[in-house]
Formats: sequence, structure tokens, C-alpha cells
Amino acid sequence: ITREKPAALIFEDYNKGVLTSKLISAVIAVCRKNKVFTAVDPKKKNFNHYKHIALLKPNMKELREGMKIDLDKGNINEISRVIKQLAEENDIETVLVTLSEKGAYVYNKKESQYLPAYIRNIADVSGAGDTVISVAALCLACGASPVTAATLSNFAGGIVCEKVGVVSIEKS
Repeated sequence: ITREKPAALIFEDYNKGVLTSKLISAVIAVCRKNKVFTAVDPKKKNFNHYKHIALLKPNMKELREGMKIDLDKGNINEISRVIKQLAEENDIETVLVTLSEKGAYVYNKKESQYLPAYIRNIADVSGAGDTVISVAALCLACGASPVTAATLSNFAGGIVCEKVGVVSIEKS
């Protein structure tokens, strides 16, 4: 039997009760021990249980609920301050917050940047968050810069919003 170590693990937390704080901590510990890149798309309930990870990707609603604060998605300076605090307090390498039609903001100790949204013909936002976390995790796990990962994942998230339903990104 050949054993291969995964390059990355993504917690896609839908708040359905499967991911408990005990399970989250145990899986993160195993990933850290084995140097597996760990990314999280959080929900309110477990928001503060994700510590010592490589990537946290909340949307604005999840950030507000998880941090229990009122934030305006147009106030980039305040968003930057809150994200930096979140990253430092929880030992999170990169935080990528999606801001719907306003774009995204990425924070990392090396670089931080606001990324405006690409103008799109939005049909359905279903699956956009899943697309963003998967593309960002892939990019970062492969060594891309946080801004490059955020740019590509923000673009990919916009592409899937142009079609109705949960869709994948097509090659063409």
C-alpha cells in the first residue's frame, strides 16, 4: 500500500454539527505535525475554533458574526484592522475576506491588499465561497503569494456566479 500525504486540507464548515471544536483541534494538530496546508471557510458557531491555520476565508457576514462586530464592507481601513487582529490573535497566516460586489481583502504579514470586484453579470451566488476557498488554498499551497491567490480566487468566484446553480469552472 502506498501512502501519500495530502498537500492541503480544507474545512468547509456548513455549521451542520459534524465539525466540533474537539474534532477541529485534533485535525489541525495532525495537519500541523505533518506540515499539511490547512484552509477554512468558517461559519459563526466554530469561527473562533480555527487557530494555527494557513488560510481563513470568511465572507463579510461570517466575519461580522464570528467577531461579533458591526462592519461596513465599504470601510476598508476598519476591515484591515479587524482582519489583522483576527490573524494575530489566532495564529492565522492569511485571511481572505470576500466582500460580495465590493471585491475582497487579503491580509498576510508579508502583504495585504484590497482587491476590487470584477464587473460580472451575476446569475446565482451558489458555490462562490466554495470556489474561492478551493482556488485560494490551491494557490497558497503551491507557493503563490497571498495577493495572487486572492486575485485568482476572487476572479474564479465571480465566474461561477455567472451561471445558475453550483457549477465548476470550465477550461475554455
